[in-house]
Amino acid sequence: MGKKRRGHYCKICGKTRPNDKFSRKGHRHHLCKDCKRKGKKAYEPSTAEYDREEYYLSKAIRNCMILYTYRLSFFLFEFQRERYITRDDFESEIFVYQENAVQRFIVDESLQMKKALLDVLLKKYDKTMDSGHIVEYNDILENECLEISKKRKQHLEVIMSLKNLT
Repeated sequence: MGKKRRGHYCKICGKTRPNDKFSRKGHRHHLCKDCKRKGKKAYEPSTAEYDREEYYLSKAIRNCMILYTYRLSFFLFEFQRERYITRDDFESEIFVYQENAVQRFIVDESLQMKKALLDVLLKKYDKTMDSGHIVEYNDILENECLEISKKRKQHLEVIMSLKNLT
């Protein structure tokens, strides 16, 4: 059998140090005072909740489309059977489209700009750019033959309800 060491093991520097070289939290995290002073961390906080939320949002957000106008561009997507629109810089609010209402677009309070939502929207935006689901507003107004899938044709109603875009 090996010789029993006195003190505590530091996971960062890999040394066995005397107990007085560890603070109360340092004992628990196996982090000596010197390493803690240098700002090193022995553990990363859990991201399980963020990962779950990001996974849920990535599965729930679908049928994405990018709309280019003369001055602006928009990102349209479907989430929980509702249609949403936001500017493609993702710095504006997210609006939900209401089909049978006087005011068609209302700011959605449930989809606040959290980090997980912003990350998923940026990934979906890049995927949409790569897949070519891009539409020009003038092409829609001129009724040109658009190659849009049936799932994304629902966005045409949203686009047509936008006024004064050109």
